[in-house]
Amino acid sequence: MGNFINTNHPMGSQAKAPMIRSVFGLRQLSSGMQQLSCDVVFGSPRADCLGTGVCKISALGSMPKTNGVTRNCQSAPGILLPLEGGKGVSLVILREMMCIKLLRTQFRTGVLTLTEPCRLPLDIINALSLKFQELKPGSYRLEEANGFFRINFI
Repeated sequence: MGNFINTNHPMGSQAKAPMIRSVFGLRQLSSGMQQLSCDVVFGSPRADCLGTGVCKISALGSMPKTNGVTRNCQSAPGILLPLEGGKGVSLVILREMMCIKLLRTQFRTGVLTLTEPCRLPLDIINALSLKFQELKPGSYRLEEANGFFRINFI
């Protein structure tokens, strides 16, 4: 599973980690903390991943490089962190890893709306010790600071 702190990667450098913690109030990132690199496909599961919401999330072995990356206009890489002892999950996405179309369709109102549930894969549930199996429909506030987005699914 991927680690958020990876000194070989610009996004996971030791210099950015304190900034991310201060921006989003994350606890100290350490080797004992559960976190997982992921790929988030936006859209509605019942509409073939078109529209708004989260269609699917899958685990990645590591975060992709930010330099020279062609942005996919349906998905974006992120980091998942468990919240409240596994009762929720936080998704952090680097803004520069999203295409402008995704920003306009998914994040334009400061809220990400899920009109239907998004089932989480068992490998993510187990890796993060989550106590739920899907992201529930609802409106989730989008926090934005210093080039990062954070969405808490609780």
